[in-house]
Amino acid sequence: MDFHYIALMLSYASIAGLWFIINKIVVKPWGEDFSVSFQKPWLEFIYAILAVFAILGIGQLYVRGMLIPNDNNNFVDALNQILIFSPTIFLIAIRKQSIETIWLPKSNIPVRIIWGLILSLTSLFIYWLFRKDAASIASIVTNTYHPKNISHIVQVFMEDITIALVFVRLAAWIGRKWSIVIVAFLFAAGHIPALMSGGASLAEISSLIIDASIGIIVLSAVSKSKDVWWFFLVHFVLDMSQFYGGPN
Repeated sequence: MDFHYIALMLSYASIAGLWFIINKIVVKPWGEDFSVSFQKPWLEFIYAILAVFAILGIGQLYVRGMLIPNDNNNFVDALNQILIFSPTIFLIAIRKQSIETIWLPKSNIPVRIIWGLILSLTSLFIYWLFRKDAASIASIVTNTYHPKNISHIVQVFMEDITIALVFVRLAAWIGRKWSIVIVAFLFAAGHIPALMSGGASLAEISSLIIDASIGIIVLSAVSKSKDVWWFFLVHFVLDMSQFYGGPN
């Protein structure tokens, strides 16, 4: 396992642990505990899985350059990311369900985002501490919080609410604990088509087991908070670390 994966796992584990500590001390924004119920959770889960298959299909159109023509324009690419994950939004709209069912609480949104920024900066610092061949922390922060990455942050946000879409419905059916494991492996496996189309090796595909392990750690905290507003910022910066972790 290379330094990147070691640093990544330690960063996610640290932030998950830190979130649990903060949640014990700070009443807001995570003090509320809204519950979600469905008349037929198993059916809602099937709908969510169908939405994921639709996302994978649109993603293949994107890989083949069949969405909005994009000449290295990050804002156009951000629109393409919204199109790719649009089945998540369409399903919520068609089923007339609250955005809280995709872990987007309606209260204290600015506070939640501020906590997300604090935790994202903390996660980058932790990553930098453990990444032996990392660039300077100033370089990593500057390159990460940059307008050129608008497409990536949109992709991460849409991916996270899609994970919530599946998780919430599965948890309503079989319970939270099993859902953490199943969803973590489902979304790790969801990267296989893109990896295969890019000619990835068997070793690269097997690294998805590590991704699933990280997913279990992360979902333990995020499913407790029921809040993507703070987490997608952490997810974004740690996802970007793979590009800016090289030698100084």
